[in-house]
This record gives sequence, structure tokens and C-alpha cells, in this order.
Amino acid sequence: MDIINILITFLLIIPAIHSLRDVRVKIPSAVRKSDTVVLNCYYDMEGDSLYSVKWYKGRREFYRYSPKENPAMKTFPIPGIHVLQSASNESQLTLTSVTAVTSGKYSCEVSADFPSFHTMIVSGDMEVVEVPLTSPAIHGIRSRYKLGDIVRGNCTSRLSRPAANLTWTINDIPANPPITKPHKPIKSNKNDLEASTLGLHFVVNSQHFINGRLKVKCIARIHDVYQQSNERFIEEERPRVTSLASSNHNHHNIGLSYNNYNPDDNDIDKDTYLDNIKGDASSLNAGSMQTCHSSLVVLTISTSLILFNYLFKFNYALTRLDSS
Repeated sequence: MDIINILITFLLIIPAIHSLRDVRVKIPSAVRKSDTVVLNCYYDMEGDSLYSVKWYKGRREFYRYSPKENPAMKTFPIPGIHVLQSASNESQLTLTSVTAVTSGKYSCEVSADFPSFHTMIVSGDMEVVEVPLTSPAIHGIRSRYKLGDIVRGNCTSRLSRPAANLTWTINDIPANPPITKPHKPIKSNKNDLEASTLGLHFVVNSQHFINGRLKVKCIARIHDVYQQSNERFIEEERPRVTSLASSNHNHHNIGLSYNNYNPDDNDIDKDTYLDNIKGDASSLNAGSMQTCHSSLVVLTISTSLILFNYLFKFNYALTRLDSS
């Protein structure tokens, strides 16, 4: 009886001295479609012997490593799971050509051998993403704005799985949520890919322009595996006065001056510009009236001389007829 009690005590003490512990996994939370992925399972046997390491997707076992069996490595077919055995062992699992079907919950189960047969299991989630083919596109934003104008535009990230997370920055400072407007993702008719759009809407003020320039930037992110951006530079638009003709031979430019008005060079306002045009046009009209009057006088004198010459010749002809 004493021998049995001693044996039982021995069996109870051994697991406490030699016991499996510190089981942990390293599973990437997100990976790109078609990539090769490495999953790790770390553990401390504390002097115990390893009996097996098993990997599960959900509740289905697809990989087993048992060092005392031959072969030590076994795989079991599951859709979306392709194990690269040459790069897998008791602590590392390598998957190739991952797809959307590969996404899911992965668990590593570690079991110690006799006498403890202690077993621990740890899990982690992995998502396979499909990134956009191009960087995000900015639409609706012009290259020039003046103070008080409203900037309205959209940033769109192309089809992906999941839809990209979009953010705006103004001069590299994140835009406040009230001036951004998220739109509902657009799903593709052919697959479950989605396109995301984020709007931007704000009034331009003097603080936005730095040395006459304003930069808006759109950033698209998907987890930690994808980040692309696009940006636009906006120039400050300022009024400009174009030169007016100062002589009569250039007076035809007056009719084009307002159409050529370009508010880019200085701060003069449009009303002042129009007043200048009216004043110069009035002076030009007065000069044109004087020129027209002088021309009319010359024309009258020339006509009178021609008529006098005609009458003189007619009278001379009549005098000769009478003499005959």
C-alpha cells in the first residue's frame, strides 16, 4: 500500500516539475493575396518531451508534427490551404499562394509526451486582402482658388478587399472630420471587391496658403500591408490689372481688356479695374470724335472743289457754243 501511495505522489509531482508552458503564436493579422505566409508556434517544454504540434483552421486539423512518428509531418487537405512542407517544422508553418479562402482563425495545439500529456492551444486570426491596382484618385479639385472659395472634391480608392480606409490631409495636417464626407462603398458586380470614396469640403482662408500654395493629400490604407497616396497643389488666385492702350492706334485692345482680366498678379479689385477701363475708354472716344470731325471737314472741302471745277468746265463749253 505504501508503494502505491509513493507512486501516485511521484506521478503528481513530476508534471509540476516538468510541464509545458508559455505557448504563443505569431500569426500576421493581414497578408496580401498570393503571398507566402509564415505562422509560428512557440512553446517551452520545461524538460518535457514533445508529443505533437497540430495546426487547425477553425475546427479542422490540417497540419501535424509528431517527432516520434514516421513520417513526422502530416498534412490534411482543406480548401485554400497549401502547406510548404520543406519550410515547415515543429515551430514553423509555411503557407503558399494564399487566397480569400485562406482567411480565418488559426490555432496551434501543443501536447507533451508521457507522463504529463499536458496540452495547450493558442489562436489568432489572419485575413487575406486584395489591394487596389492603382493609387487613390482625386477628382473635382481645381488648380487655383481665391480666398473665400469653397474647395469640393472626392478621393476614390479602386476595388479591393476589404475597402480601403481613406483619410485627407491639408498641408500634411489631418483634416477635421466635419469637413470630410464618407460615401458608401461601391461593390463590384463580378466579385466581392469594393471601392471606397471620401469627400472633402472646406472654405479657403489665408491660413491655408503657405507662400501662395496649398497642398491637399489623400491616403489609402488597408491594415499594415497597403498604403498609397495622391496629392494636389493649389495656387492662390489673386486679381490682376492688364495694361490699357495709351494711343489711338492701339484702341482696339479696349474691347478685349475685360475678357483678358486675370486675377493673379496683384490685389486690385474688379470694380477698380472696370472704373479704369471706363475712364480710358471715355478719353479714347473723345479723341475719336475729334478725328471724325476733322475728316468730315476735309471731305466737304474736297467735294466742293470737284463740283466747282465741273461747273467751270460746263460754263466754258456753253460760251463757245454761243460764239459759234
